[in-house]
This record gives sequence, C-alpha cells and structure tokens, in this order.
Amino acid sequence: MESQTGVNDITPENIDTLLKDYASYVPTTLADLEVLRWATIPETLEQRTNDGKAYLEKEDVLELVRWKLSHGTFRPTLMKLVASNSAEDIRSITEAGFTTHAANKEEHIKAITTLAKLRGIGPATASLLLASFDPATVPFFSDELFRWLKLEDGKGKGWDRKIAYSMKEYGELYQGVQRLKKRMLENHKRDVSAVDIEKVAYVLGKRAKQGVEVEVLDSKGAKSPVLKKRAIREVPSTATRMSKRMKKAE
Repeated sequence: MESQTGVNDITPENIDTLLKDYASYVPTTLADLEVLRWATIPETLEQRTNDGKAYLEKEDVLELVRWKLSHGTFRPTLMKLVASNSAEDIRSITEAGFTTHAANKEEHIKAITTLAKLRGIGPATASLLLASFDPATVPFFSDELFRWLKLEDGKGKGWDRKIAYSMKEYGELYQGVQRLKKRMLENHKRDVSAVDIEKVAYVLGKRAKQGVEVEVLDSKGAKSPVLKKRAIREVPSTATRMSKRMKKAE
C-alpha cells in the first residue's frame, strides 16, 4: 500500500488529492445517478427535515439502489425485490429510521435495522439510505471502504477480502470511520465527512484493482512517483444491462 494512504496515516493533503480524482473513476454514463446520490436526494432530505419530517419516496430509494448497483456487484433481481415495497411502506419505514437516528446518532445500528425491514434492503443498502440522510456522519457500507479500513489488520485478502455484509461488519466499518474522523479533527483540525471518506476509499480501491499507484503528497508537499493510469472501461447502466439480458432471453 502506498505511503500515507493507509487509514492510520492518511493526511488531509492525501484526501484532497484523492477526492479530486474521484470523478475520473466514474463512467460518464452514470453522471445523472451521481448527482442524485451526492446532491439531489441529500438536499431533498435536508429540506424535508426542515419542514418537519424526513423520509424517502419510493423513487428515491430505487434511484439509490440503481446507484449502488452501478458501483458494485450487479444483482438483476434486487431492483425487482426493492420495487415490490409499497410507496407507503417505504415512506413510513424510512421516516422511522431517520427519526431514530436524528434522536440519537449513537443508535445507528437501530436505525439501520429499521430501514432493513424493507424488502431487498440489507445492512449495506440500509446504510446508503441513512448516509443520504446524514452524509457527514454516516458511512455507506461500500466494498472499498470496508476493505480499506481492514487492510492494515493483516487478515483476509486485502482488496479482495470477502465481506459478509452483516450488521457486525457494518458496526466495525462505522467505528473505523469515526476513528478516522476523530484523528483528522484532533491532529489536523479538519472535519472530514463520511461521504468524503467513502470517495477516498473508492478511488484507492479502483486504483488497487488496476495496479495504479496513488499520487500523494509527502510532508513537504512533493509528489510521490505515479504509475501510468490504465484506461477505464465504462460500465453499462443498469437499464442497458437489463435490456441486453432480455434480448438474450428472447
């Protein structure tokens, strides 16, 4: 692992460098989903909170699941399962989960458990819904973030480490993010949001898979050597993949 990109020694300068490169690792075909994930839905939830009640509509949840599938393992049956939830259930259950979290942020597992009552919503997807409500504090249970936080424990297979997507693992991921946030605040006077930490892990994970060394700054501001970045293959959207599957079945 490259110098100063480990979770225990990464610096604010490294974080800024990696954040600037995030967009280059996301196919342009996913631009609309990216806007929904990082801006539209969180801003809508903030407005609903100000109006008295935070909740997600059915289409909000479906869009977040589409985003999740575009960034991780494609599961063709998941969308259908999530879509089987009624609009009323999605609204009431997400409102209950968000209310629990707003009342006490230490109750994040309880909030995740509430959100996971929806069909097709496990701990990872539930964390995505909660992260949209509180992007500063709550991390999304992404593959890259979990593996990055676990790299330095010397167990598993590094960036290929198996993940059970359990509540226990999410609790470990949550605490790991909080420790990093605390270190950044105490040592560097920098309040790093959970979503920025997620993006950092995403870039590191993608670069590790491609054999690309991360460009970082040392304590004197000098850049470390960088390997040539390989071309990034665009991943087809969920709709495109489903269309191809249907054509094959015809």
